[in-house]
Amino acid sequence: MASEFDFIIVGGGTAGSVLAARLTENSDVQVLVVEAGEDLTADPRIKVPTMWPQLQATDADWKLKTVPQKALGNREILIPQGRLLGGSGALNGMVFAPPAQEELEAWADLGNPGWDWDGVSKYLKKTYTLTSGAKTEGDGVLQLNIPDEETKWPQVWRDTFAGLGFPAGNEPFSGQIHGVVSYPDAVHPVTKTRSFSGNAYLAPARSRPNLTVWAGVSVDRVLFEQTPDSAIATGVQYTKDAKMQTVTARKEVLLCAGTFYSPKILELSGIGDAERLQKLGIDVVVDNPYVGENLQNHPLCSITFEVGGDDDEAEGFETIDAIARQDPTALGAAMEAYKTEQRGPFSQTNFNVTAHIPFPGIATDDGKQDLDQILEKHTGTTTTNVPGSKTTREYATAHQSLIRSVLNSPTGASGYYTHFPGWAYFGPTVLHHRRDAEVLARHVRFLESSLAAAPPLAGRLKHRRQEVAAPSGWPRGFSGHLDEARRFVRETAIGAMHVTGTCSMMPREKGGVVDPRLRVYGTRNLRVVDASIMPFTTRANTMATVYGIAEKAADMIRAGL
Repeated sequence: MASEFDFIIVGGGTAGSVLAARLTENSDVQVLVVEAGEDLTADPRIKVPTMWPQLQATDADWKLKTVPQKALGNREILIPQGRLLGGSGALNGMVFAPPAQEELEAWADLGNPGWDWDGVSKYLKKTYTLTSGAKTEGDGVLQLNIPDEETKWPQVWRDTFAGLGFPAGNEPFSGQIHGVVSYPDAVHPVTKTRSFSGNAYLAPARSRPNLTVWAGVSVDRVLFEQTPDSAIATGVQYTKDAKMQTVTARKEVLLCAGTFYSPKILELSGIGDAERLQKLGIDVVVDNPYVGENLQNHPLCSITFEVGGDDDEAEGFETIDAIARQDPTALGAAMEAYKTEQRGPFSQTNFNVTAHIPFPGIATDDGKQDLDQILEKHTGTTTTNVPGSKTTREYATAHQSLIRSVLNSPTGASGYYTHFPGWAYFGPTVLHHRRDAEVLARHVRFLESSLAAAPPLAGRLKHRRQEVAAPSGWPRGFSGHLDEARRFVRETAIGAMHVTGTCSMMPREKGGVVDPRLRVYGTRNLRVVDASIMPFTTRANTMATVYGIAEKAADMIRAGL
């Protein structure tokens, strides 16, 4: 194994793979990618879109869970994160959801020049080629596809929201995201296989003689040479076959280890809260108490309904329940349709049509007053929820429709880590702030009392499925009662995979870890390039935004060569 490279990329996930491909376009640059996980690019669980949950909680997943969450009845919440080449983009739900313009403008306003809509959206567009029917847009290597609608559910969804005053919003790449939006899948439009950084960026670049990829190798820490005014990253220490070794970086070390492991590596390298590091016996290189802080994630709740309609009306209203139950007949038919015609439930994510709506009732005086009271009562406070009973879940034999509420703008929380055999714990992260719980409860109540009761959706649903959606002994529905909605949130809410913020890009005095060029404060040549640099999370999943961050970072780095 070579012992010296120009750039060392720590983490071969979404951002790391993009950087590796872009930097090695310059044949004079030698690049090393070090990835703790393995190369599973050919694994059918990655390639076939609907099989994406099957890699979670395996060795391809970091198997992260929170400490017991007081806001959630002391439940521990699993947060899947990719531990393989391609990272979380290899095991997520593949929905490509670009950020909104106002979100990026907020990044810039915080003190990050060049990170506004104009400064980031052009890099996002550089990433993809989008196919929608016969129309193709862009020439990026990542393949996106807006799938054909094979059921009537998407149109029912649009019509129902329109009837409630939420018409179809703008197209998802406009930056103006509101109302009903159809997001593309990161799925190849012809082969109907997952398109992600591992096969779109990294795989084609691996034939280049100036790119080296080490899979199954864990980086322990970054090595530094101290100068009077800054620390210079000279390489990394890594573990291979239970042996600790080092490799040298001539130019830069690029941390792309993700929201949990980039700050962990920084702290193990001596960058973090000095008091904490000294207690752990770690020599302090840079004192920055904000490393690992500002952890953000999207909390979500799901309500399940039994689908109505008689057999004559069922055509076009099929669900994927039988596949979720591993029914042999349904699985066989779906796989045959996928293999022979590249269609059916295995060919897409089934998550494309969504809706971005404001606080329920915000257009009314009562709604405005309700929101004002939440903000006044819960600003700057943490949760006081008491533990509740555990959720019981089981598969039902009826056809079901699941409606999910995701809180787009959660309040950040501190992050910390505890390691046990086989699992890593962190927290708090889900509904840590009481305000988030109050807002999510109102959205959940809206889903049941307003959305599911509105035509034409109401005509396709029978009732809530108690045995799937709620703990035993609950009433069939909330009946508009906010207390029951709060309890439902406390006992069923989980966290998404959309974790951000632990190495935030902002001025150091405001809580920043990296500057607008993604350099770690106090260092000369160490950068962080992944979702951890987002000072505020985006309103949907973070995959698209990470691609834009990585493309922009690649240009910044190449400009300095």
